[in-house]
This record gives sequence, C-alpha cells and structure tokens, in this order.
Amino acid sequence: MYQGDGGDIIIPDGVTCIGALAFERCSSLTSVIIPDSVTSIRPVAFVNCTSLTRVVFGNRVTSIGRAAFERCTSLTSVIIPDRVTSIGEDAFCYCTSLTSVTIPNSVTEILNSVFCDCRSLKNVTIPDSVTRIGICAFSCCSSLTNVTIPNSVTSIGDSAFQKCTSLKSVTIPDSVTEICGVFRGCSSLTSVTIPNSMTSIGTSAFFGCSSLTSVTIPDSVTNIGTSAFFGCSSLTSVTIPDSVTSIGSNAFKECNSLTNLTFGNSVMSIGNRAFEQCTSLTSVTIPDSVTSIGDYVFYGCSSLMSVTIPDSVTSIG
Repeated sequence: MYQGDGGDIIIPDGVTCIGALAFERCSSLTSVIIPDSVTSIRPVAFVNCTSLTRVVFGNRVTSIGRAAFERCTSLTSVIIPDRVTSIGEDAFCYCTSLTSVTIPNSVTEILNSVFCDCRSLKNVTIPDSVTRIGICAFSCCSSLTNVTIPNSVTSIGDSAFQKCTSLKSVTIPDSVTEICGVFRGCSSLTSVTIPNSMTSIGTSAFFGCSSLTSVTIPDSVTNIGTSAFFGCSSLTSVTIPDSVTSIGSNAFKECNSLTNLTFGNSVMSIGNRAFEQCTSLTSVTIPDSVTSIGDYVFYGCSSLMSVTIPDSVTSIG
C-alpha cells in the first residue's frame, strides 16, 4: 500500500478485497484509489472516514458491503462501477456532502438506508435494472428535488423517500401495487401520479405532505390506510373511487383546506378520526354502502353544515 500526498492512499494492484474495518475512522484520509484487482469492499471498510472526499473505484468491483462508506461526511460524489451488483445496507448513509451518485445498470436492488440522510444529494436516476427500493433508502435526503423511478421497480419500501423535503413531484411506476410511509414528510411535494396498478395506499403514505394540492386515487385502490393523507393541509378536493371499501383511522385528518369530498359507493367503514379537523369541509354525503362510522370521524370540522347519513349505517362512534 502506498501513501500519496497528504491523506491520499493508493492500494496496490494484486489486492482483491478490502476487508471489514480496514480503514475505520481514518479521519485524515482524503482520497483513495482502488485498483482493478479489487472485486469486493467488505462491510464498514471506510466507515467514519470523515475527511474522505474522493474515491476512485477499480472497474472489477462487484460488491460494496454494508455501511462501507457510512458517515464519510466529506465525500461529494460517487461513480459506482458497472460491475457492481450489490450495494449493502447503509453503504453511503450519512454521507452528508454527497451531491451526486451514479448507479449502474448492474444493480438490481437498492437496499435499506443505502443513501439515508445524504442531505446534499440533489438528483438521482435509478436504472431500469432495479426492481426493489428498500426501507429508508433515500430517507432524509432533504435536497433531493428530482427522482426518476423506472417501471422495473415493483416494490418501494416503507419510508423510502421520507422527509425528502425538497421533492416536488413524483410518478409512481405502473408495477407498484402498494406504498406505506413512502413519502411521509415530503413537505414540498405538490404533485403525485398514482398508477392504476395500485391496490393499497397504506399507512402514512403521504403523511405531512403539506404542499400536496390534489391527488387522483385510481379505481384499482381498495384500501386507504391509517394516516395515509394526515396533515395534507393544502389538499382541496378528494374523490374516493367505487373500488375503495375502507378508509383507515386518521386517513385525512387535518386536511384543513379540503372543501370537496366525494365518496365511492363501495365504502363500508370509515375509521376513527378519518376527517378530524378538516375545517373547510362544508357538507358530506355518506353512501349507502357504509355500515359504520368510527369515533371522532368529523370532530373539529367547524365549517360542516350538512351531513347525510344513510339507513345502512348501524353504528356511529
């Protein structure tokens, strides 16, 4: 191994693996050149290298281990080689200066928390090879303004884009059937496209998306989960399609700009506090399909002047 100028390290040809904890907490290390002979970087190899600004990968690297570059807080950009098929959980977590990353077409999964809290990351393109985005994969990437999710993605994990507070619009691909907490706290999100493949808008899917002004729920959706749109304070109109059979607790709580609410004809239950503090809502017509209205459903709806409850309702909370 050779040391270049200052905090530079040049790993010699012939080395095939950088082992676990190899450079842990080398806080003066600024640059690393990894030769073509290296095929794997093991877990936590460069964890807490807080001065590391530059990494040059050899083109034979196939795997980057769990938390390999976690908390490398000075790292500004990363080009992941084309042969990499596996990027471990937390691999670049808390790389707070990272502004750009190139993910190659060889990667099929973005695992849990890989880019969590990369708060300087502005744009990311997910290649067509990726089929799954893990839990908290891009959580708290507060500078992320644009993300392209390809149609190859079939699963987006809970909180994958949580608190991406600069994200303004997103299109969910046609292959995704369920989301849970994915966009929680995306306070700048104004537009979202939900595909016809979606069957469930799960728990806290859009919780706290306070800039979201409108949403179209497709006919494929059967369930709106607990707190799905809680705190979407700019949402003015919601049409719940005939396909939806249940609305979860707190689903539209504190949507205080909501003035127009249309229920589909298949809704059977409205959960506790589902429309609590929807202070702009003036009238509600509950369809004949509903049999129960939960506790505090319209509590604090201070503008509500008219409610029509059908004969089918047997329980009011």
